[in-house]
Amino acid sequence: MRKEFEILLIGYYGFGNLGDELLAEASIKLLVRCGVRPEKIAMLSAGPQESEKKFGVRAFNRWKPSEVIKACRRSGALLLGGGGLFQDATSARSCVYYWGVTLIAKLCGMKIFAAGQSVGPLRGGMSRVFAKHALSMCSEISLRDETSMKLVKGFGLDARMTPDLVLTLGLPAKSRGGGAMLFNARPSYGALAEESAKKCAVIARERKCEVVGVALADEDVSEMKRLEVLDYIKFRDIITVRSLEDFSRVAEGASAAIGMRLHFLELCALAALPAAGCPYDPKVSDFCMRYNIATTNDGLEAPRLDVAAIPAEEGEEALKNFREALFLIIGNTDGRKEICKAE
Repeated sequence: MRKEFEILLIGYYGFGNLGDELLAEASIKLLVRCGVRPEKIAMLSAGPQESEKKFGVRAFNRWKPSEVIKACRRSGALLLGGGGLFQDATSARSCVYYWGVTLIAKLCGMKIFAAGQSVGPLRGGMSRVFAKHALSMCSEISLRDETSMKLVKGFGLDARMTPDLVLTLGLPAKSRGGGAMLFNARPSYGALAEESAKKCAVIARERKCEVVGVALADEDVSEMKRLEVLDYIKFRDIITVRSLEDFSRVAEGASAAIGMRLHFLELCALAALPAAGCPYDPKVSDFCMRYNIATTNDGLEAPRLDVAAIPAEEGEEALKNFREALFLIIGNTDGRKEICKAE
C-alpha cells in the first residue's frame, strides 16, 4: 500500500540548535534534489509548527507517542538524518529515544537508513546495546568520522564514510582582510572552554581586534557570558545565529575564528574563514584532522589559523553517497528517475 509520505526524518530537530537545524535543512534539500517532492517528506520535531514553517514539510510532535506512531504508519522509510543521535555524553536518554523510534518504524514495516551519523561516546553498557540494536535495523549506514566507523564496525555492522551533510549547503566565501575574531563555546566542557577563551583573547590582542561571540544555541550564550565574567575573554558582542544567512553576515566582518562546535567550524570552512578548533568530542577531532584544521590542543602557544582544506568535491561526495543509499531504500518510485545532480 502506498504511503502518504516517502520519507520520515528524525534527528535533534526543533530545539533551536543551529547545527541540527542545518542538518534538517541539508537532508530535506538532498531529498528534493534526489526527486522526492516536499509534500512526500515528513519529520519529527520538538517544535512541529515552527519546523513546518521553516522547512515546508509536514512535521509531527516527537514527544507525543501517538504522533510518532501516526507518522511512522503513514511513511515508507525512516531517515536518521545526520548528527550524533546515539551517544550518552550527557545522558543515555538519547540512545533510548532514537532506539525507540527506530523500533516503532521497524514494527510499522518501514525501511530505515542512517545518513551522516556520529556514534558515541557510549560509556554505558546499555547505551551500547540500544545503539547497536537501532543501527542493526538500518539497511544503510553512513558515518561522518573515523571514530564512529571503528565503533560501528566493532558492532559487526557495515557502514560507509561520508562528509557531513551540512557540507552540501552553500555559503559564499569572502575575501578576508581586517575584522573581528569570532569565538564559539558550548557548555558542559568548562576547562576546555576556558583554555580556548584564553587563547582566543591572546590572538585577538596580537591582531589588535575585538572578539565577537557566536552562539549556535541559547546555551552557548550563557557559557560565553560565564567566560567573560571570569575575565578569560572580552566580547564586543555575543550574537546568536539562527540560519546560514545569519552566519554569513557575521562572517563578513570577521578575519578568523576559534570554536568548539563542529558546525561552527564547518560554517567557517564554507565561508573560507581561517579557524582553529577546540575538540571536546572525537567527531570534532576527526573533522579537524581530516581537513587540516589546527586545534587548541596543538601546543601551549596560540594555534595557527588557516582556512580548512576542504575540497570542493566533498559536497558532491556526500550527495553521491546519499543518493545511492536513498535509491537502495526507496528506488525510483512513481517513475522517478535518479535526478540527484549538483545544483
